[in-house]
Amino acid sequence: MLSIDLDSLPSGPLSMAGLLSIEPAELRRLLKGGLRRGLSTDDLQALLEQEWQSGMDAPPVQALLAALQQRGWFSWEGDRWKTHLG
Repeated sequence: MLSIDLDSLPSGPLSMAGLLSIEPAELRRLLKGGLRRGLSTDDLQALLEQEWQSGMDAPPVQALLAALQQRGWFSWEGDRWKTHLG
């Protein structure tokens, strides 16, 4: 299950070095999955089920996605979830 201290995530733009140092590894894999082409909703759902045994509708996942969007790191663009390095 999802266990990330959202308050411990750094604020500000995400760099590649920052992405590679993010813990836990499951969050790092989620953000890496959003690079380049990004993740479809189905791909994101599958990753969440595999990594955290949770779906997109779970409150902890919704809180995580909101926190990542607020930081400008991960957001929905067109038909894909994309990671933004800045």
